[in-house]
Amino acid sequence: MRYAGRVALVTGAGSGLGMATAMRLANDGALVACADITPNGIGDRLGSAGLDIEVDVTDEAAVRTAVDSVVEWAGRLDLVVNAAGVASFGHTTDVDLSEWHRLLTVNLTGPFLVIRAALPHLIESRGAVVNVASLAGVRGWRYGAAYSASKGGLVALTRSLAVEYAKAGVRFACVCPGSIDTPMRQAIRPVPDADPDLLAHGRALVDPPVADPEEIAAAIAFLGSREARFATGAVLRMDGGAGA
Repeated sequence: MRYAGRVALVTGAGSGLGMATAMRLANDGALVACADITPNGIGDRLGSAGLDIEVDVTDEAAVRTAVDSVVEWAGRLDLVVNAAGVASFGHTTDVDLSEWHRLLTVNLTGPFLVIRAALPHLIESRGAVVNVASLAGVRGWRYGAAYSASKGGLVALTRSLAVEYAKAGVRFACVCPGSIDTPMRQAIRPVPDADPDLLAHGRALVDPPVADPEEIAAAIAFLGSREARFATGAVLRMDGGAGA
């Protein structure tokens, strides 16, 4: 199997794309540490191939403890998938500064903290990191200033680290999905008194084309595998043609 003998850490594994990715990697032979602020027992469902870790990716000390627990459990770390994320949309003039900070902290600082804690182990294993960004990170997206900035930053972080750690043998790639059928997408609802443009934008986010989480998880599994050795720095758009 593609991941036999390898160990992965997946953040955001408690639901949605993170859960689908954890299950895909386990099916491909990996031991999978399933990290989430609310793990939901996915590690238990994977049996001996899984480990549940409760962690807030914005807490630097907690992230370091989580990474250490993975290595203590499995003896190594080969792959990190940063799938934890949050989203919100609205007119830029209506976005509270606290909400701006929340999206940037979870979607960008969180992956940075996880990567930084994992890097010594990834250098040792010549491993890989796959970050989950968004179509919003590579094209303009109305009413998504904070979300787009956080995901665009994650794309830039991926490319920068791919260059910095190429000689160390650590690969970095990222996927940029469009709409995915996940709890986060289902929670996107415009406020009732929103103007027509914002209401239309909200409908567009939940209308087709919509990917199944397993479709995106398959791409993540490829990018994290040794078959993708030459794909370091890759930014893969998976949006059903929405951004074509």
